[in-house]
This record gives sequence, structure tokens and C-alpha cells, in this order.
Amino acid sequence: MSIEGRITVDALLLDRSGTARLKVLSMESSTEYASGQAIRVSGVAGTSATAITFASYRNSAGDIVSLVNTRKLAYAWSGPTPRKLDEVGIEDFRLMSKNNEVAVTNLDGTQPVLELQLHETTGVYSIIIWADD
Repeated sequence: MSIEGRITVDALLLDRSGTARLKVLSMESSTEYASGQAIRVSGVAGTSATAITFASYRNSAGDIVSLVNTRKLAYAWSGPTPRKLDEVGIEDFRLMSKNNEVAVTNLDGTQPVLELQLHETTGVYSIIIWADD
């Protein structure tokens, strides 16, 4: 079993005045992955806080994926207002998403315990976690 993939972040903003371009603000990062394990969790969340667990997920061969050394997390929320994803018990972990914009962060290698914070609307969330072998 192997994995192929990449995580790319590209931020490009043009600061203009009329038709004259004043400045270009840009950052880009792309990392390719040829090994490891990955899972995707999607679901519908209502207006209350929603706990998200990662037990018993299977890879394309049908084998149960045991995430060890989690390193990357990507999160998207479908609603038009931002919804916060927290790691339970970790104050400095917080991702925001809206309109299916993907937020990406590094993880510390431990299995995250995630929770979508309460929100005024219902929507769909998607999370991908990648871990080292």
C-alpha cells in the first residue's frame, strides 16, 4: 500500500490603485508525499458542538488505518460564515473555514481529538489527516 499526494498553499494578492499595480503579495508552499497514511472524514454538523473521531477508518485496500505520527490536517466547512475547528484541550490549535475554503495546519505527531464549535447554521465539514508511516 502506498500513497501519492501533495498539499499546496498559494496566496497571491495584488494591491492596486485604479489600473496601476502597486505591489504583489505572494507566498507559496507545496510538499509532495510518497508514503504515509491518510484518512478523510466528512459529515453534517448542526448548530451544536460536534465531536469528530477517527476510529475504524479503512484505506483503499480495506485495511484499518491506524494513524501514528499525525503531521498534516486540512479542514473545510461549507457554510457562508466561518466555523471553528478546535483540538480538545489544546488552546493554541484553531482552524477556521467557510465556503469550502481549505485551512491547513501542521500537527505535533499525536492523535488529535477534534471538535467543531457550536454554530448558528448547519453545514458539511471535511477533514483530511496525513500521518507518517
